[in-house]
Amino acid sequence: MVIRLKRYYGDHEVTKSVMEVWMDGELEPRMVCEARECSYVEYTETFPGASRCCLPVGRWRMKVGQSPYGVMGLRVPKCPGHRQVFVGHRWSRQCFEGEVLIGETADNGQQTTDGGGCRIVNGDVVYARLERLVYEAYGKGEEFWMEVLADDGLLTTDNG
Repeated sequence: MVIRLKRYYGDHEVTKSVMEVWMDGELEPRMVCEARECSYVEYTETFPGASRCCLPVGRWRMKVGQSPYGVMGLRVPKCPGHRQVFVGHRWSRQCFEGEVLIGETADNGQQTTDGGGCRIVNGDVVYARLERLVYEAYGKGEEFWMEVLADDGLLTTDNG
């Protein structure tokens, strides 16, 4: 299983991405949703405060196991500046340190490149869909990866 974050917006408060879930050997993503991380910073090496920012661009091994969201939770155990970044949801937050929050868009699926709009909702429903795919992939013996992709020039930043 590959979870691919395709970033399209980032500022000093939030990083917004489209998240695709790819199962091994399939030609289309099995699931597509929105994802949110903390403040956007481009980096490749750790620095003081990196854990309060989004994940760096790259391919990171994921582990399946106990998380705040259940026994089959997903996490990136280690990458520059981060330890134990969980994939999850929080009904009252748009971003949360140490987590990639997932959900559906509250704004009719409209992606915006200004700081507003494109809030996520229904994280628990979306997470339940992801959890079913995790069980399926785990049962098939698939490896788990997180791919964080650059924005292809579309990202608007204001790291103020």
